[in-house]
Formats: sequence, structure tokens, C-alpha cells
Amino acid sequence: MEVKINSEIPIPSSMGKLNNRTQKKSDQQLMEKCREFEAVLFQKMIEVMQGNTEIFGKGVQGEYLRGIFAEEMAKELAKDPGLGLAKSLYQVLLSNNNDENN
Repeated sequence: MEVKINSEIPIPSSMGKLNNRTQKKSDQQLMEKCREFEAVLFQKMIEVMQGNTEIFGKGVQGEYLRGIFAEEMAKELAKDPGLGLAKSLYQVLLSNNNDENN
């Protein structure tokens, strides 16, 4: 069920501030998820580039350390500015969300 809000009804200024803070928090959460997505992409790229190297050892321990290395390296690479994928994805998702609300 979709509820349409009449834009002609005045919203009290305190409600506007609350909505603005909620929107900012929502936007921050969206950006964080976009950064996480970029980090996961980096992680998969690093894992593929590592291949079957034995630099971290063999067996379960080597796989575990290789995974930790890829994850931490990806987090660092994804920090600002990263590839710019997170920012681009954020802008597209935000634009699509605004289009749906209008």
C-alpha cells in the first residue's frame, strides 16, 4: 500500500528538522553501504590476483591468513577516494530514490 502525502499541507518546522536529520542519517548509512560494497569488490579482486600463492603458508591456516589479508587490504583501498565506485553508486541510488519520492 502506497501512501501519498499532500505537499500543500504545511509541516511544522520542528518536524522539518526531524525529517532533515533522519534524511541525513539515512544518506550516511547509504554511503557506508556503498563503501562496503566497494570494499567487497576490492577483496574479490585481490583474492583473484593472489591466486594460489603460498606466501601465507599452506592448508587451512594459509587460506585463513590470505583471506584476512585480502579483507584488510580491501578496506584500506576502499577508503576515500577508493576507485570512486562508492561515490558513483551512492549518487545513482540517491538520484533513483529522489525520483521515486517525487
